[in-house]
Amino acid sequence: MPLLKRKAFEKSNVSEYLRDDDEVFHCEITDEIFKDYEEYCERIILVNSMVWTCEMTGKNNLTYAEALESEKAARRSLKDFPMELRIPILYLATKTKRSSFAEMSEDLFNYVRKRFFVGETVEACLEGDIWREAHVLSVTAQKQHPDSKSMLPASAYCYEVEQFDDDPAAAGQIGTAPYDRVRRRKGVYTRDKNRLFLKQFVAPGNIIGIKTSAIEKYNIAKVNFDQIFTGNPPDFPSSKKLIKTSMSPPSSSKMPMKPGSASKLNKSLKRPSPDKKGRQESMDKFIKKTDKTEVKPKTPMDPEARKSAQELADKMRRAEDQMRQRREEEKAKKKEKNARLTAYMKEWHKVKEDQELEDHKIIPKGTPVEVEGIPHKHFGDFLSVLEFVHNFSELLKVKDVFHNELDFETFRKSLTHKEHAWIFSELVQMLLTTIFSLQEDEAEEYNESNRIQESVEVVQADSGVDTLRAIELATKAGKWTQTYLGTALSKLPLDPTTVSEVLRLHLLSSGGAAGSRCAAWRLHQRGGYNSADDPALRLRTSRPAALRRLRARHLADLPLDDKFQILQCLMNQIMSYATVRDQIEEKLEEYKNLKHALRTLQINERKREPQLSAARIELKKESAQKKEELKLTGDKAKAADEELKEAIEKLKKDSDIKRAEYEKKLKEMQAQLFDHTTYVGTDRAFRRYWLTRRVAGLFVEAGAEPRGPCRNKPLPPPPAPRDDVMAYVTELFHSERDRERQKEQAGSDKENESGANSRGSSPKKPLANLNGLSQKLNGSDAVVQQCRDLLVCSAQIDTCFVHGKGDFRPQWWVYNTEEQIEALIESLNKRGLRESDLRQTLELDKANIIDYVKKCPLHLLTPTVTPHAPSTRPRKIQPSLYVPPDCSLSEALELSLRDHILELEEKIFHGCLGALKVKDREAWRGTIMLRGYDKQADYLSWGPGKQFRDDYHQPDGHLKLPTDIDQSELETIPENKYRDPGHWLETPKVNGVKTEPEEDSGAKPDVVRGLACALLQVAQSIHQKYLKRPLGLDEKERKDREARNKPLELEALERWEVSLMESRSFASLALHLLALDSSVSWAASVLHASCRVCRRRADPDNMLLCDGCNKGHHLYCLKPKLSLGLKKKKVPEGDWFCDQCKPKEKTPRKRRKLYTDEDADDILDDSAADAVAVCAACGSGGRLAAECRACAARFHAECAAPRQRLSRRFLCDACQAPERDSEDSEYNTALVKLKTRKSRASEETSVQGTSKRGRKPKEHINGTSSRKSKSLTNGIHEERASKKRSREALERARLEPEALATLLRDAMKHKDSWPFHDPVTVEEVPDYFEVIDQPMDFNTIKTKLEEEDYETNEQMLNDVALIFTNCYTYNKDTHPVAKAGMRLEKYINKRCAELNLPSLPDTNVDTEELEDEDAPKAKRPKLN
Repeated sequence: MPLLKRKAFEKSNVSEYLRDDDEVFHCEITDEIFKDYEEYCERIILVNSMVWTCEMTGKNNLTYAEALESEKAARRSLKDFPMELRIPILYLATKTKRSSFAEMSEDLFNYVRKRFFVGETVEACLEGDIWREAHVLSVTAQKQHPDSKSMLPASAYCYEVEQFDDDPAAAGQIGTAPYDRVRRRKGVYTRDKNRLFLKQFVAPGNIIGIKTSAIEKYNIAKVNFDQIFTGNPPDFPSSKKLIKTSMSPPSSSKMPMKPGSASKLNKSLKRPSPDKKGRQESMDKFIKKTDKTEVKPKTPMDPEARKSAQELADKMRRAEDQMRQRREEEKAKKKEKNARLTAYMKEWHKVKEDQELEDHKIIPKGTPVEVEGIPHKHFGDFLSVLEFVHNFSELLKVKDVFHNELDFETFRKSLTHKEHAWIFSELVQMLLTTIFSLQEDEAEEYNESNRIQESVEVVQADSGVDTLRAIELATKAGKWTQTYLGTALSKLPLDPTTVSEVLRLHLLSSGGAAGSRCAAWRLHQRGGYNSADDPALRLRTSRPAALRRLRARHLADLPLDDKFQILQCLMNQIMSYATVRDQIEEKLEEYKNLKHALRTLQINERKREPQLSAARIELKKESAQKKEELKLTGDKAKAADEELKEAIEKLKKDSDIKRAEYEKKLKEMQAQLFDHTTYVGTDRAFRRYWLTRRVAGLFVEAGAEPRGPCRNKPLPPPPAPRDDVMAYVTELFHSERDRERQKEQAGSDKENESGANSRGSSPKKPLANLNGLSQKLNGSDAVVQQCRDLLVCSAQIDTCFVHGKGDFRPQWWVYNTEEQIEALIESLNKRGLRESDLRQTLELDKANIIDYVKKCPLHLLTPTVTPHAPSTRPRKIQPSLYVPPDCSLSEALELSLRDHILELEEKIFHGCLGALKVKDREAWRGTIMLRGYDKQADYLSWGPGKQFRDDYHQPDGHLKLPTDIDQSELETIPENKYRDPGHWLETPKVNGVKTEPEEDSGAKPDVVRGLACALLQVAQSIHQKYLKRPLGLDEKERKDREARNKPLELEALERWEVSLMESRSFASLALHLLALDSSVSWAASVLHASCRVCRRRADPDNMLLCDGCNKGHHLYCLKPKLSLGLKKKKVPEGDWFCDQCKPKEKTPRKRRKLYTDEDADDILDDSAADAVAVCAACGSGGRLAAECRACAARFHAECAAPRQRLSRRFLCDACQAPERDSEDSEYNTALVKLKTRKSRASEETSVQGTSKRGRKPKEHINGTSSRKSKSLTNGIHEERASKKRSREALERARLEPEALATLLRDAMKHKDSWPFHDPVTVEEVPDYFEVIDQPMDFNTIKTKLEEEDYETNEQMLNDVALIFTNCYTYNKDTHPVAKAGMRLEKYINKRCAELNLPSLPDTNVDTEELEDEDAPKAKRPKLN
């Protein structure tokens, strides 16, 4: 029942004189009935007022309903109070001596919560970590001295328990458990439950006791403490109030003087009149009478006694104040000390900079890495290359190059042994091939991305002049291979002899300015990448000496530093491409998803254990409820228990299966995450820890990078470490306090000493200072050695292992055993900023790391370890470049190049493709075989117009002239302005002063010059007609020039000769040789020809090639037979043609009579189905023997082409013209400028004339010419044509600005319109205006259309047609710009038809060269 003002609430009684019709008011909360409404209202107000107190818990300020609910909740809580604890708690409550219920409850709770009583149900752990329910059988305690009455702590007791088995019928396990292996279930016994339970049975009084009814109910008087526990009953402390009461004396004569009574006594002595009643009553508070009835008269106090008492009281008061003040000061000091210690400990436990910690342990040193030929400063680059090749093996196609992955020993030998230099060359070839492939893929991608807006690449303003200059030079170098070798850089042949030059050209051209669409695409897809970010450009500006050495040396002859710099540059370039960036991002996303999946798996597993326990408890409750409801006994109860046991077993098996699956998945995910781990962490000395996938082991790198300044002073030596962290920190705190005091004392002593010395004239120095230097040095050495062992800062940059520079950096170690890993983890500091993360990573992946480092190839990393025998025999790979043991790599390249030159000359000579212009060919070859050279001529000439001489013109524009040369002849010698792309590399500087480039130890300049001259002679020996693109002319260009009687000048070959004579390395010569080899028409060689008659390739010496079809014929297979001798018929001099290519003589024929209009009408009337059949060439009738398979035009046998007269695949002259959609040609050839152009207003087209573009005129579509069509059908076609022309004239006469604007907008959006947007400038194409008289572009047309300069449609369409006419005039057919113009013109004609506009005027260009003296010269092809 709730209490009202701490008193029991009494409900109002119902009146007995109520009638059935009386009006009453019912209070539902208290269940009371009132007859008076005012009383009812007062009760409602009282019930809802917060004046009620819960009787069970004592909570106040509650409403009646809240108090009632609190009582109900308390009773529900007491229902779960264990019965086994009720008697012990009530028994112990009788032993308490407290005047406060709160103190009594707290005493009992503190005693009972850590002790367990006989018969109590608890949880015990007897084996492993498995806790099971059990009940306490007995309690045993540690032995104690019989005279000792102190209470034993809770940890001194052990408990004999019997665990409950899952089978109720079976006996449980009995064992003894210590204090920490026994516990109560959570929530069974709490402080609140203890207070609620005691509150029901306590009785108020001076000493809180237990009600007599409760003692009788539970027979507490008969309970012995040994029955519920062991030993003597506890002696609980008494309340302070009771202690004071017990210590107070019964009378004033026996009362001792207390310190606190001095003031009271003083007050009593100040009473002047003891006879007053009020004063006398105040003294009764200090004097207790033993007998109230006995009253003794009090005599007045003597003044002397009063004075002495006053002095005594004052003295006692002062002593009391001093003692109180002293206690307060000691308490404040202790409190301050504890606060400092607590703050120090809190600060000590924080994660700090590793070099600021004092409790470091010595990190065990791993095995030093000593790889033969690879110093420590390059070992990190060595591992990074292996790791890169391993991670990107699919992209690099490693198995296609090395037949397996690149291993440690192979890569080491390729860097240090000349016999394995070809492996290093293959590695660089693989990287270059990948870069070229990525460039092609990127070009295709941004060409397909039509939505990308064009933009100009903008280099950042802070890039500097050097970067802008480097980008400009790289842009020029990018055009070198196309200009001088006729081939794009990515298409150059790659082998060990040419890879050095290709690499040099790639590094020189990397970072060039990109096109507008390419720059925009790279900006979006490669993360804001621009030319200034190219790694090769940065290498070129930071280390130009490496590229200078590469010009004269082979790649494998470079210093080790240059090799790794080049490899790092190529790897960085590969990782900058969008494709590789996507792969890296996918790997990172996969790693992120794996970590998330692992975290989810672990969370689910932690949830599974509580779910299993809850399911087991639920099964037990269901089984108990079932037995209780069905009242099962005997066998039925046993059967229910068996079912419960089987269900629990099944639940356990399912849990074990899930546990096994979890462990399996956990190992798999951890292994996958471990595969992604490379960087592990950093220790206190900034050493980095690495795990590489290609070389097993935990590697430690002490890098050479700067690490900042040293500390001002080294850390003081810490006290000896202890297992107890609290004691260690306390001792550390006290030691720091002592050092601070010593500093303060030393400072004061120093001041005193300085004052004393200032007073004396000549202070004496102590003798100890005489050897102070040696002592100081010895102490300093000890401190330095200690700092080095602990890897902490010694505060001296010369001796510091952390911040200093010396032989100890860079350096590498490796951990390869389980003991080393465990010792490393144990030595890392948990409080360190870096070492804490490193330790956590190592602990998480400890198992995987230990398994992995056991595979470490220690015999490769340390020469002192004996290598183990290989399990499998390594596969022997045929080297692509063989270097004999007795010669250097440069000599091997020289011999290989000499063999290639001789082989090329032999194939040319025996293939009848040309002959050396020397006196004795065999002597020339012999000197080359003997590693010499004899040109058998006074000098060799080369270049444009053969204006350069080998005896005058030296590389880099130097002239070597004789001393006796005339001044007039000197002026006629041309200057060679050619410069190598690497000529402008910055000269290395020493202290800001440029130095001369170092002498290259590669190829000798005179040997390279001699081989270049030999290759020049071989190239000049080849007949021009057997040279094709890239250095020669293709068949069409050759025929075109021959038809125009123009000289067959090979500009590409002349540029090739200039760059050849500037070569300084064997790799450059090999590249020129392969370019020449690819330009030779080997199909025309006799060695590759087969006899057209007998179909055999045998006997090439008697093979004769036709100058028309280049097909072979044996001399003895011809009829009549030919011979080289005198007896038989000789081979004719000059050109020889076979029977099929020999031009046949035309027999004169009579002029046939032409049909008239009347004859045509008669023929049409005779047979409507028969069509008029006339020759498309001469316009006459007769027997037509040939029909064009393209346009179906028919010809006489005499009028058809001689070679294809009777062929089923016959094509007329108009259809034989080359199509516009032929393959692109990347070669720059001379453009033949036409002297005259076909008039667009001409109405007649010549039948025999063939346009340059090979496009068929509209009049030739049906196989007839305009000249003949007027006389065939009696004027009908002419009338239709005139009507059509008149209609087109009307369409062209009017102006449709909207349709024209739409046409122009669509044309400018077309993907092939990029060359025609803007006007051509002289800076882009210097000779453009020498060829084109009337330039035109789309933006100009757009401006004229907006300004209303056009009056008719025809005027604008003529300007559009002029764009394509200029394009076809300046560019050759196979040029990409010309092809783009063809496609765009076709598209514009299509749009004209859709917009009801007339088609473009004819843009064909007449290729006939007229006899015009004022015709300009031919120019080279340019864009637009």
